[in-house]
Amino acid sequence: MQLTALFALALVSVTTAAPTQLTGRTTQNVYTIHPNGDTTKCVGVLGGAFVVGAAADIFDCNGSATQKWYFTSGPRMTNPADDSEWALDVAPVEEANRELANGVKVVLNKSADGGEDGSPYQSWNGPPSAPKIELSISQPANGDMCLDLTDGIKTNRNPLQIWQCIAGNTNQIWTYTVVGQTTI
Repeated sequence: MQLTALFALALVSVTTAAPTQLTGRTTQNVYTIHPNGDTTKCVGVLGGAFVVGAAADIFDCNGSATQKWYFTSGPRMTNPADDSEWALDVAPVEEANRELANGVKVVLNKSADGGEDGSPYQSWNGPPSAPKIELSISQPANGDMCLDLTDGIKTNRNPLQIWQCIAGNTNQIWTYTVVGQTTI
């Protein structure tokens, strides 16, 4: 009996110690992103599916995986079906055809290089400690570009866009709610 208890204790010790031995993995908070403090609405993906080029949009918060974001070099999400990493990107998803201009739509794309040092069109500054979600690249003609609620409309399926960052523009103010954690 004593030997069985000792073996069980040793097994528990080995089992609980194993995850801490993994290197390069970190735990991140997972957030929902809300337009200007409206916690009934969330940034998500049009159609609720992990598809390259699907529009990022506003929708009623419903707890779906396509409304849960974590931040590395910008908003990211993980597809629970295959653990693939996805990111907010600037349309179109082909690098050669992109431009930074007011009104360009924001879409979902597979995360470039695992989300670190990948596409500059997937690299955003600000969240979750700042209210603006700003692209980390800019063009001299347009200045800094921010994630923008198109026309300030919070109707379901309203696609998001980039727009020149303007101080005080409520279409560019975002708030965050912690809804869990993920290990990446």
